[in-house]
Formats: sequence, C-alpha cells, structure tokens
Amino acid sequence: MPSLADAYIAEDPALRDFFAKPFRTLFDAPPEIHPWDPAVLEAVQRLNGSLECPPLAGNEAIIITGQQPGLFTGPLYTVYKAVSVVLLARAVTQRTGVPCAPMFWIGADDHDFEEVCTAHILTRNHESLALHYEPDQLVDGLPLFRVPLSPGLHALIEDAANQAPGSEHRGEVAAFLHASLDASSTLAEWFARIMARLFRDTPLRFFAPYLPDAQAAAARVIEREIREPLITTRLVNDAGQRLEALGYAAQVVKGDTDCAFFLEHEGRRRKVVFERGRFHLPEEHLFCSQEEMLSLLHASPERFSPNVALRCVVRQALLPVAAYVAGPGEIAYWAQTRGLFEHFGYPMPIVYPRTRAVVTATKLKKLLARFSFSLDDLALSEDLLVERALRQTARHPALDAIERRRASVQAEMQALLEEMDALKLKSEAPLDMARNASEQIASVLERLERGMLRSDEAQTEAVRKQVRRLCTALAPGRKPQERHYSVLSFLFEQGWEFVPRLLRLLDPESFILQEVEL
Repeated sequence: MPSLADAYIAEDPALRDFFAKPFRTLFDAPPEIHPWDPAVLEAVQRLNGSLECPPLAGNEAIIITGQQPGLFTGPLYTVYKAVSVVLLARAVTQRTGVPCAPMFWIGADDHDFEEVCTAHILTRNHESLALHYEPDQLVDGLPLFRVPLSPGLHALIEDAANQAPGSEHRGEVAAFLHASLDASSTLAEWFARIMARLFRDTPLRFFAPYLPDAQAAAARVIEREIREPLITTRLVNDAGQRLEALGYAAQVVKGDTDCAFFLEHEGRRRKVVFERGRFHLPEEHLFCSQEEMLSLLHASPERFSPNVALRCVVRQALLPVAAYVAGPGEIAYWAQTRGLFEHFGYPMPIVYPRTRAVVTATKLKKLLARFSFSLDDLALSEDLLVERALRQTARHPALDAIERRRASVQAEMQALLEEMDALKLKSEAPLDMARNASEQIASVLERLERGMLRSDEAQTEAVRKQVRRLCTALAPGRKPQERHYSVLSFLFEQGWEFVPRLLRLLDPESFILQEVEL
C-alpha cells in the first residue's frame, strides 16, 4: 500500500474528506487574502528588517512552509521546502494575479534539541562527517529560541570548511558563517541569518512564533483550548482512527489526557495534561485550575506554545495563509487537522507537497549508468549491490560458459519434469526428487556464478568502493540524501549561487525525485 503522502499526491478519493481542497486547485482560483493583525505584521516587518529582507506590502496571500532551526540549517529538505514556497508563490501570483509572498516559519518553539544538534556533510573523501553541537550549558527542555550559542561552534565551521569539497568559495562562505555566528545569540537566530543569506536575492520572508506580538495574538487560540480542554486531542485522535481504518498509520497519536499546548516553567517547555478537572505538568508535579491557567495565559502569553496539531490552527490565526508546503510526514499529520480548523473557525489552507531532490555529479551518474543502478536501487544492501555491479562489469570465460549453459540446463530439467509428470507414476516420490534436483542444480549454478564473480579480489574490492561512494553520496545510511546532508556539503564548492541554481532547475509541480547535477 502506498504511503499516505503518495496516495495524497495521486489524489486518492478516500483522502478527500481529510483536506479542505485538492492541492492542485491552488492555481485554479485567486486565493483569498485575509487581513493581517497589525501588531503581527509590524513584528514580521521588524524581524525581516533585522535579517536585511525587504518589508512585505501587507496585502499579500502567504504561501508558507516551516521547520525547526537545525545546525547549519539542518538537512537539505529544509532548503528544498524554502525553494518550493518561493517557486509556488511566484507561480500563483503569475496565474491568478493575486500577490503572494513566500514565507518560512522558524519552528523555534520546539524543544527537541537532540533532533537538530547534528549536521552531516559529504566530505571531499566521499565520506559522511557528523558535526555535533554540544552547548556549554544544559539545554534539555529549552525551546530552541532559547538555546545559546558557544564559541566552540567556530571550530565546527572550520571543520566543515576543511572537510567539504570546494576551494573557490570556501573563504567567503566560512567568513559569513563566522560573522553570523558572532552576531547571533541563539541557535534559532543563527539559523535565520543563514537562511536569509541563502535566499537573499529572493522574496522569501521569515516568521518566528516566539515574537512577543505573535505570542499575544496566538493566545486567542490557546485560551479556547484551555476553556475546552482535550477537544483538540479528541479531534486529532478521531481523525487518526479514520485514517487507520483506511490502512494508514496515524502520524499524531495523543494520550486521552494530553493537552494541545505546552507551558514554560522556569524556562523549560513542559507537557500539560488535564485530569480530574485540573491541569497538570507531570515533569514538575504542578497542578492548577482552569481559572488559574487562564490567568497565567493572560499575564504571560509568552510561556504558552501549541503542539504540532494546534500549531496549524495558530499559524492560520496569525497569518493570511493560502497554502502550506509540506513534506511527506507533515502531509500525514495535516490529514488529522481538518476538524480543528472547523472547530476553531479558521479556513484550512491547501496542503501542497514539497519538492524532492537529490544533488549528484557527472562522475556519480556515470557510475550509476555503468552498474545499471537506479537511485531507488541504492536502498538495497551493499552485498547485493556489489553482486549486481559485478554482473554488469566482471569479465571471465567461466561466467560466459555458465551463462551459455544455464538456459539449456534449465530447459532440459524442465523437459524431464514434464515427461515424468506425463507418465502418471503411481508414486510422487520420483517427481519430487526430480524437482529437488532441478532446484539444487539452479542453486549450484548460482553459487558457482557468485564464486566466479568474486574470484578477482582486487576487482571486487574496487567495485565495492565505487558502490560505497555512490551510496554515501546519494543514499547515506540507505535513506534519501535530502534527509541526511546539510547544505554545507555543496555550499563551499558552489558558493551562494547554489540556491539560485536550485530555483532555476527544480519544478514545484513535479513530485518525482528531481536530480540536480553539479
């Protein structure tokens, strides 16, 4: 059965009721432009001004995507999401005449530091290098916009610059990384500066939910959640059960008492549950009544943040969003949110699949062609890939002999089986023996062929190294390249032209894995 994301792209009718509109309708009609909250617009203008991005006009529909702020921008798909919104906003504006602005939501109210503290680069030696950030202080439970930076990150920049391919642009890129690190105080701020530089010559704008005016405006949604506790959890779980009835796994599964918001306590983002008429922070052993929670929200809205499902509604409450660009996992959890939009009274935006890509090179493409590999083949085990590669490249007289005789031997055994079967023997035993003999002969021929393929140890080792190079570059750890490597893998070699090149080469209306050849 296809994944939910694949079924969504294929426009499976069974999924229609889980979304407001099919994603391809984004281009069919002008998107509605909802008025901005003036305070939120002003906060967005200040943020983008600090990132040297031009201001918004304030009359645009928003095409948005988002991601947690990762070290060195995190995996490549973060960049592909931003590329997608830039291209989609341009296309919608051209086709409908309605101004659309691409925007990136910096998900810095999340607190899973372990998910974002490591970046991987592809080195000049064709290896995967992990760059890991260990702060000087304990950051467990801190929202990412509070995670501090330490001088040790300068050493990671140098390590990346020295290990990654490229030389012409290395100094310029490294100098920016050092300077932007010094100019930033938190991981989220540094992430925003790097992303803004990558997309400097585009209309991409940025939003941060930790902006005070945004937090105050989001309190409207949180307040209703406090007054009607657990309704979001019930709606999300009900949608998950309906998806499971169709054969899909629910992406978001919450405990029956889990609230849809978090509360900061002493700077740490903590889970909230509602039990026996009271709110409870299990990690802190704290309890409060509904009225106490409402009073706390009114006094300190900055301490509250939505969970992954309620965030979709909060985003719509803050911004005039026409479409959200989502990765495969996000499409799956968006499928559980339609009831939330109906409950809170906000329009559900179109959920548009993000662009998928793999960065390759001429030498890598030649190796793929030489071995007759597809990109999907690289998910197979190394031993199987080596064997397949050897079959394409190894030359040995014995292999030719086996190949010549295999068909005739198999044909003779098949003829024997048919003749014995036609005799209608009283016992099945002779026929069973003949079948076993046929299978054993085929197995012997296969083992003989494998042995001959690997008989040249030097050739086998050379092929193994080439297979490893392919897998490390294009499918590290047998998973998509875009989910593993950071943009730094290519930035030192390509310079700041890398993103403009992606914008020229990638098609936001294509949902196959697109190749970008450097």
